[in-house]
Amino acid sequence: MAAAQPASPAPTLPMAPARPRNGLGVAALVIGVASLVAAISFILFPIALIASAVGLVIGIVALARQQQSRATNRGQAIAGVVCNALALALAITFSVQLGTWAARNSAVFTRFDNCLIKSGNRAEVSQCIARFANDVRP
Repeated sequence: MAAAQPASPAPTLPMAPARPRNGLGVAALVIGVASLVAAISFILFPIALIASAVGLVIGIVALARQQQSRATNRGQAIAGVVCNALALALAITFSVQLGTWAARNSAVFTRFDNCLIKSGNRAEVSQCIARFANDVRP
């Protein structure tokens, strides 16, 4: 009988370098631009408030990933952080302005609500709306 020869070990293949993962930088930039557009539109600023905060965190994580050489899109991550920071600042500014406006006019809103409750027909509702429009302060 022939003695079995030990099997030679399979040659090891060199490991390919890890591909950079640039998804967070791109996501931060897309969210930043969308948040900036939403904040400028004034009506969508509450959405911009939330989205820009999330996008800012994503952008910071993308920058950290680039620092660790796991991503190669530093420019996109920085642009995303800047856009998200601007959108967040605009959204906070609009939130504060809307809140102070509502606080200044709280008595007007109360009168308008009471007027609508007491109105019995469309003509009285129209008078309530006209009085509200005259009483509200910018």
